[in-house]
Amino acid sequence: MVRTCICLLCFLCAGFGWAQEDILLLKDGRIFDGLALERVEEGVVVHYKHGDILVRNSLIEEAVIVGQEAPAYVPQNAEESKKLEEGLVPYEGKWVSPKVRSRKIQKRIAERRALVDEIDQHSLWRNRYKVQTKYFNFEHTIPPYVFERYSNLMEAYFASFCKEWKVKPQKGYGQNPKDSRLLVCFYNDEDLFHQVSGAGGGTLGYFRFVKPLELNIYYERLDPSLTEEVMFHEANHYLQKLINVKFSYPHWPGEALAEYYGASHWDDKKKKISSGHVLEGRLTEVLTDIDRGKWMHIEELLATSRYDHYTWGWTLVHFLMNDKRYAKKFHKFYVALANDKKIKRQSMGVDGLKTVRQEDVLPVLQEYLGIKTQADLETLEKEWFQYIQEELKVTSSHGLEKAAENARRYGRPIRAKRLFEEAFAAGDASALAHHNYAELLVRNLHSGKGEDGDWELAQKHWQQAIQMSPMTGEFYFSLGEAMMDFGDREEASRLMQLAAELDPHNRRMLLTIEELTDEDS
Repeated sequence: MVRTCICLLCFLCAGFGWAQEDILLLKDGRIFDGLALERVEEGVVVHYKHGDILVRNSLIEEAVIVGQEAPAYVPQNAEESKKLEEGLVPYEGKWVSPKVRSRKIQKRIAERRALVDEIDQHSLWRNRYKVQTKYFNFEHTIPPYVFERYSNLMEAYFASFCKEWKVKPQKGYGQNPKDSRLLVCFYNDEDLFHQVSGAGGGTLGYFRFVKPLELNIYYERLDPSLTEEVMFHEANHYLQKLINVKFSYPHWPGEALAEYYGASHWDDKKKKISSGHVLEGRLTEVLTDIDRGKWMHIEELLATSRYDHYTWGWTLVHFLMNDKRYAKKFHKFYVALANDKKIKRQSMGVDGLKTVRQEDVLPVLQEYLGIKTQADLETLEKEWFQYIQEELKVTSSHGLEKAAENARRYGRPIRAKRLFEEAFAAGDASALAHHNYAELLVRNLHSGKGEDGDWELAQKHWQQAIQMSPMTGEFYFSLGEAMMDFGDREEASRLMQLAAELDPHNRRMLLTIEELTDEDS
């Protein structure tokens, strides 16, 4: 678990031969200061007391190495050879004197150290960044170069939905009654997210639907695509509210439409956002139900609020939004739930909001879709089932690993194991997937349900997770903890000590190491 964005590693390691003055900025937003770095062809090596870590170039935003001289430049042509003979050296695409280069390097070091200090200060919620854009008031504790992408996505997403659904922001519902902008908060720390937002455990996003309206998002650096998906889903609840701010949508279609728009993608080349893509994790859950012979019927689905609204309910909305016969009718139905005076509503008992009871939704849907008889409803259902089987496809490992994690979280280890293995076979699985699979294997071993070779397999997947995200202390620590029971205790201790160097503010790690030290003494 990531506990802080800024890891200030200022260990005083006796006899440690490397100067610890360097700075490493990673693309996922973490910044490490006070390191001992060594540049190599593949990236940089971080020298710690309990081991060296290779961080590949693809993971690095910038590495500032204070004392290491740049390698001698090899000229590529006669013109460059002449520049070198004149005593010039290359620096950031230009030829300058060694004195100028040295001055520029020192300036850059000072700037980057100032950036580290600034971001460290803003990692505390009382010192959070505050940024105002066209549609939102943002408050956040994540590095500005990470935040910029999310703010741009939110602006494009908001504008696109407003245009499609003909809604606009309204004053009087945010923190400032005179401002129509929604307050959106991003957190770099999961504990901080739950503490400040009031969101329940297990959630990564929370939209406060009563005044003052507010959107809260936890930035999960190990799974940025999940962060985007949650952000778009929760933001869609706000956008739905703009259809009628005095109405709150029932669980279906409210959650299902939020899932539909949660699958939005930004095209960097076209500078355009598109929605309604396939949520492969949700689809995998539906297809697993189908493999078991379990088909969800419309009347059953819409009768009560249930988890299936995120899976089967999403596929029904996806079908209705993409079938030309039903798309406009479904759109009118959705708006009518909030605005049609003929539809019966009831008070929610909070903030003056009204809603339609879940059990009353199906008759309204049938009316707007022109479904007049039971036979018509059965025909619609068959078309929906056919759409699921023929039009919705799982094409990447991401959906499989998300479904695997859902199964693991809800206590279905056999299903989780199978889905993780399918995700790895599909390729391009995340570091977090390898870590979670390794933990699942070890948990099975501890419970007596493991198989021959599971420990070796768990080590392999932890090593893969470490290779993909080498500055994540949790991976080293979990491997070390498991190794205490199944492997070399000396190596286990080293891995856990290395994890503590990577994440020195993690009390769980430090306490566990202290307990193990007491046991061994």
